Amino acid sequence: MSKSTLFAVFLILILGMIVKEIQGFGYCHKYLSETDCGAGSCNALCRQQFLDGTGKCLHLRDGRLGCLCFYSCGS
Repeated sequence: MSKSTLFAVFLILILGMIVKEIQGFGYCHKYLSETDCGAGSCNALCRQQFLDGTGKCLHLRDGRLGCLCFYSCGS
């Protein structure tokens, strides 16, 4: 095989691996009912469960505060 053919095959393999990694990337969320949203406890609990997680306190429809954790779906 010539150098250009070998390079083309190698490049196609690398691009295939990159596409496979990108397809699994996305953000998910989970409601954490174990926390009361006080003084950063929501963010701390989210980071305990998911390394790249970020917790946000949100007002629920019934007036209470709820913790919503956002994290990458692959973790």
